[in-house]
Amino acid sequence: MKRKITLLFVIIGLCSILIMVGGIGYRNITIKETTKSKEVGDFILHMYIENADKGVKVYSSLQYIGEGTIKLKHQEPLISVVSGNQRHFFSGETKTKQLNHGNIYHPFSDGNKFEISRKTANELHFEARFKVDDEEIIIKHSERLQFE
Repeated sequence: MKRKITLLFVIIGLCSILIMVGGIGYRNITIKETTKSKEVGDFILHMYIENADKGVKVYSSLQYIGEGTIKLKHQEPLISVVSGNQRHFFSGETKTKQLNHGNIYHPFSDGNKFEISRKTANELHFEARFKVDDEEIIIKHSERLQFE
């Protein structure tokens, strides 16, 4: 009976060590933090990628640089960010946002978080999809993460 209990504690200890080492390994992965912008027509898609615990955090916004005032209509999310081969998904009720020249629309203030690994290709895909005057505008960008 004592041998079974001792063996159980040894197994639990080894599993704990493996979990801790695995967790520390994830924390040591860092990327080059990146700021990108892509201009399409009267709009600029701004993207910022930073290091986060066990991965990266992504922030994005849309800036209107055209003349006058517009009404932008979109579903959620305004800017979809996915990793790898995932597909973009837009749904829900249509939202309307009025923008003037220079306005920046920040749909998510806390960012999207993605886990990363050196074992897989780490590429993020951005897609902004919205309408202005019933004309659909799509802005796409892909960013391959660069490890430090």
